[in-house]
Amino acid sequence: MILPLLWTWLRPGFFIPVFFLLPAWLELPAQAYWSETSSSALGGAYVTLEGFSSAALNQACLGPGEQNSISLQHCRPYLLKEIGQSSLSAQFFTGTGTLGFALSTQGIQGLRQSSLWLSYGMKLHPDVHAGMGIHVWNSSLTENWRYHYGISFAAGIRIKVHPSWVLACHVANPASWTSLDRLNLSSGMSLAAGFSYSFLEAGVIFSEIHVKAIYGLSLVQAIKWPFGKGITLSMGVASNPLTFSWGMAIKLKPWSLLFAFQYRSHSGTVPFSSISHVW
Repeated sequence: MILPLLWTWLRPGFFIPVFFLLPAWLELPAQAYWSETSSSALGGAYVTLEGFSSAALNQACLGPGEQNSISLQHCRPYLLKEIGQSSLSAQFFTGTGTLGFALSTQGIQGLRQSSLWLSYGMKLHPDVHAGMGIHVWNSSLTENWRYHYGISFAAGIRIKVHPSWVLACHVANPASWTSLDRLNLSSGMSLAAGFSYSFLEAGVIFSEIHVKAIYGLSLVQAIKWPFGKGITLSMGVASNPLTFSWGMAIKLKPWSLLFAFQYRSHSGTVPFSSISHVW
């Protein structure tokens, strides 16, 4: 007679989510796969982007904001609901700066990663903004009462050098700690720098260089263009991993709906979606 636990492991259906989950699980400790829809629609460009999840992308982008917002987001890597990532983020203007947090969770029952960002961005000068953040995550095998914690930091700066030009850079994980060494695989330091250029009073071009512990050097090029009243279209491409993306944002004040898709050479199509409230 096969024991119930052994039978669970031997069932063929069990290996389907686990097979696809393993490579994603290696990325989880550093939350490299962040479900921020507006950035995903731009091929992953983020260093100059004022988005609903700046708390986890570039804390300096919290500085220019003078509105409060709350956002619910979801993405589904490999098109599998078992490893879908859901997140809640919010930004609160304090008068001298903006406080932001981002809480996300991903994984199947019993095998899960939770992540929390606490960040703050402020104005150093009318055209210079800086921010810092602290990241705490937990990987858990709840049925076995095993928990592995980690903590890291991030900081960024954003400079408006001209009404149409914005420069920015960001560093993540310059220092980090985890309770299990092998979970450090994807928590190495990552750097990003780039610029955005506004043209024709409506469109924006993004160009960035990313250096990450997992993928190495990656070039990101993207464009955002308004299409009709309250509708904005986005497209982007990244070199490593090769990624093509497109997306659409619909503004229905005080609500904002965003949809995006990425095609990654090593994992196929990944859909993203979010709904946000701004006041």
